[in-house]
Amino acid sequence: MRKLLIGIAIITISFCVFLIFNHKQLPTKEDVFKISGDWSPKTEEVYLVRKIDEEWLTIFRSSNATIVSRLEQNWMGFWEFKDDLGRGTSLVSTYYPPETDIDFTWNAEGRDNIPISYYFGQINNPKIQEIKVEIEKDIFENAIIIDIGETRFFFLKSEAPTLLPINIKGNSESGDLIYSTLKD
Repeated sequence: MRKLLIGIAIITISFCVFLIFNHKQLPTKEDVFKISGDWSPKTEEVYLVRKIDEEWLTIFRSSNATIVSRLEQNWMGFWEFKDDLGRGTSLVSTYYPPETDIDFTWNAEGRDNIPISYYFGQINNPKIQEIKVEIEKDIFENAIIIDIGETRFFFLKSEAPTLLPINIKGNSESGDLIYSTLKD
């Protein structure tokens, strides 16, 4: 009986140490490859895994899309993709490879039943240093620009629903308008 109790205590302590260890691990590019391992088409490159505005985000691509996903730990401490509704899916994506004859590629995704929108794209024009997204009539929010070597992306999570038409403006460092999805 004593050996049984000692065995149960050792197993319980080992399991608790395992959980504590897993929950202290930060997400890595290898986690992204593991999570998307059975996707078709396969993940070819993970651009980044970074904490942005208190959420772990990853940008990765397959042969036909560049994708942004939120990473969250499950109760075992393993990383998973989760959207705002708790589903194991991505937040927003845009097509790959980007068209090189336009200044940036982009896409917007809204969420059912909650006023959250995501705006994401790849910046092709090196002169674009600022991206502004119109979230309400004449109200713009600045998107985060993410530099990864020679590849640049923009990303914005807005607490407003996605409204059509969508206006995204790309400005130079001095504030000059270079590109707008809507022509004035």
